[in-house]
Amino acid sequence: MQIHHYRRELGPSLEEPVSVYPYTMRTFRSAADVPALHTLLREAYAANGGALAPREEWWRVLSTDPEFDARLVLLVETPIATLAAACIAWNSGFIKDLVVLPVHRRLGLGSALMGHACQAFRKRGAHAVSLKVEADNHTAIALYEALGMRRVETVAA
Repeated sequence: MQIHHYRRELGPSLEEPVSVYPYTMRTFRSAADVPALHTLLREAYAANGGALAPREEWWRVLSTDPEFDARLVLLVETPIATLAAACIAWNSGFIKDLVVLPVHRRLGLGSALMGHACQAFRKRGAHAVSLKVEADNHTAIALYEALGMRRVETVAA
């Protein structure tokens, strides 16, 4: 398997994030969000043939990482307050996870999450945003390229 590294400069022409109405976007609030976030990630990973560590282990590793900041965990909720999408980003301007459940795809949620993450990074003084994506994840690659990200490297996994 190959992994592509993508990067986008956060220049002065950074567009404003789009609305996700009737969905709502918010940041991570508390440990009460952990079960729903873990379930969302587990389902999204499984849809692409991946797996996620058990909740307690996953949360311990994630939340104790020096790059973790709960203010960079963006969540998109449906009108009935279930999670549809999420973005987990590191302090360094790196998107760790960007997931949208299959039933909620092609509605602009991924674009909105990336827009909000880019704005948050820019406010923190970052000059670029980067991420990694599996080379066979063509849907995600199309999204990232449409958002102005460019492949900078491909490596073996």
